[in-house]
Amino acid sequence: MAMAFGFFMTGAAQNTLYEEDMGTPTASTPVQDYTGWQNTAVLYIGNGTCDVRSSSASTGYGGASGGGNIMINDTVKWFQISGVNTSCSRPAVNLYCGLRKSSSDNGSNLVVEFSTDSIVWVRLPMADTLPTGTGTGGWHRVLFPDLPAHPHLHIRFSNLARTEYRLDDIRITEGEEIVLETVATPSCTPGGGTFYEEQHVVIECATAGADIYYTLDGSVPNFQSNRYSEALAISSSCTLKALAAKENMYNSNVMSAQYVILDTNSLVILPLDMSSNSDSSKTELKITPGFRSNKLGSSYADGSAKFESKNAGSASLTAHLDSSPGTLSFDLKGVKGGSPSSYSGIIFMVSESADGIQWSTVATLNETDIETSGYTHIGAYNLSEETRYIRWFLAAATSGNTQLNNIVITQHQSGGSGDAGIDEPDNDPTPNPYPNPTHASFQWNLCETGLTVWLYDLAGRQIRVWENVQHGDRLDVGDITPGCYMLKGTTPLGTVTKKLIVKP
Repeated sequence: MAMAFGFFMTGAAQNTLYEEDMGTPTASTPVQDYTGWQNTAVLYIGNGTCDVRSSSASTGYGGASGGGNIMINDTVKWFQISGVNTSCSRPAVNLYCGLRKSSSDNGSNLVVEFSTDSIVWVRLPMADTLPTGTGTGGWHRVLFPDLPAHPHLHIRFSNLARTEYRLDDIRITEGEEIVLETVATPSCTPGGGTFYEEQHVVIECATAGADIYYTLDGSVPNFQSNRYSEALAISSSCTLKALAAKENMYNSNVMSAQYVILDTNSLVILPLDMSSNSDSSKTELKITPGFRSNKLGSSYADGSAKFESKNAGSASLTAHLDSSPGTLSFDLKGVKGGSPSSYSGIIFMVSESADGIQWSTVATLNETDIETSGYTHIGAYNLSEETRYIRWFLAAATSGNTQLNNIVITQHQSGGSGDAGIDEPDNDPTPNPYPNPTHASFQWNLCETGLTVWLYDLAGRQIRVWENVQHGDRLDVGDITPGCYMLKGTTPLGTVTKKLIVKP
């Protein structure tokens, strides 16, 4: 795939008299209605049924554009280009094009003709021999030589059979076409991922002297896009796409990287669409960052989480929060089988935790609290400002399933803002770890005497333990995977829990 801008890069390496790659149509469009032509100095004509389309992009030969192409799949279809100036120092020029054919055809049914007056037409021979038989279809670069050098040339493509031909990347050159090299695909550092702070993204290209163009909205970049000159400050979630170009070379492939920037002062808020997730083994439901599940089973069609009765005692969904929550509400529905008694014995518990280890109950719901004819809106429940984890748990069930959806967690309104944008209660007398975020080490001066500090990930797994930590000691996390963690330390005043962000 050499072209993404919708046109070829050319220069002094070859004398190109005309080129057209059909642009990039968004849908199949009749030739006479299409406005995406690269070369607008000529006239494009179709018989009304010949169209430009984007499927079957031309990637099977060197110099392919990978964009639109012309479909000619019937004897009544033809495509004509009029007004091409092929004047040059030579008496004859060469016509090249990308040709896609069916596997059983050798290209002999494609008719290519030229005319200098649009009255008398002369057929051009194809200089290439194409393979036939099963598996030999696809795109080929073909040559039709000996067009006249003329200031106003007409070229027409038609079909002698009802087979499928597609045309792309038409080029007329003085002399032989030169196959250009392709610019290397750009790369970015850091690559896409989930981050807790603004990222400074560097884009590089291994091809010396290449210019890089980029977008942040997921669209394909072109020459009108932003030109890269310095590291990009990405502070909100986006999709970065970049393309590199250099004179006398084909443009690079498009690089794509998705960045998710989680604001450390905001909560993970649902509703969340889980309708595309499914897990036949009923061991893990893959959903968005910040949520982990255990034996939930596949999701329902409306995107809700499915707590199956056969997994009672282990079916749970846990969310981790990035700051102090205010209230929690959600919708819950019981799902029964063919009789009213087929949904019974349900005990559905909702809990909160500061560290993901010690839990306190927010609500205990049973079958009398949950409707089976539709969703019941549950809450809002007030949550502790210290809460960083919320868990929905099917503790027991005789039969039937429970359906969770439309989770809403509001932000605590009166809490203060602690170090590094991490909310901490105003009346918390204990110091925060610093620097935070960090990429190598940090200090946590909880007291003068030695103490033990534990580090947990957001799934509640213990990552590291430091013993006999003294005031001023630096604790190393340089070898830990970047992300959000919880610190736990014991002081004379009791146990203290803080958040620590390890950055790349």
